[in-house]
Amino acid sequence: MIGPGSALIAAVGLLLLIWIWIRADATSRELPLAPDEWLPGGGEDAEACLPEFVSRIFSGDDLAFVWRLDSPELKSQFRRERHAVALLWVQQTSAAVRRIMRRHLEASRTSQDLEFAVEVRVFLQYAQLRVICGGLFLLVGLAGPQRLRGMALYAHRLTQRIGGVLREFESGARAREISGAGPY
Repeated sequence: MIGPGSALIAAVGLLLLIWIWIRADATSRELPLAPDEWLPGGGEDAEACLPEFVSRIFSGDDLAFVWRLDSPELKSQFRRERHAVALLWVQQTSAAVRRIMRRHLEASRTSQDLEFAVEVRVFLQYAQLRVICGGLFLLVGLAGPQRLRGMALYAHRLTQRIGGVLREFESGARAREISGAGPY
């Protein structure tokens, strides 16, 4: 049985999550939609976004510089812009991962020699990345992008890994098609 204190804490926590979600959603509505040409790799790969770029978006160095200028308007504008850029990166990364997994599923359907362990590992990485992107989306509004650098870099590395698995899978499938084509 849940006591009144626990219920109150749970209710406050739920309200806080709803408030964070609404703020993040409102901010994301101000962002332009991420068409495929904005996605990493021009719609094909997730490698166009360099780790240095991700590190810079989620770095606290720029914030420290703006803070030293002691301008309330500049601080406010910087926070809004950095939140928007961070949310756009999360949106693009999430869309790129969905596209990678869609391509992987399409390639898997035609493959004759799927390895169950590899497929499970890819799915678990995909699920982990979706949870991380959802968490980043919520936490950017709550904690600010500067405190999420490690999480963002991990998401970026995981996206690269999943994209690499897809490329290996597709190149192996093409090699098998070519070797199995033979003369007519």
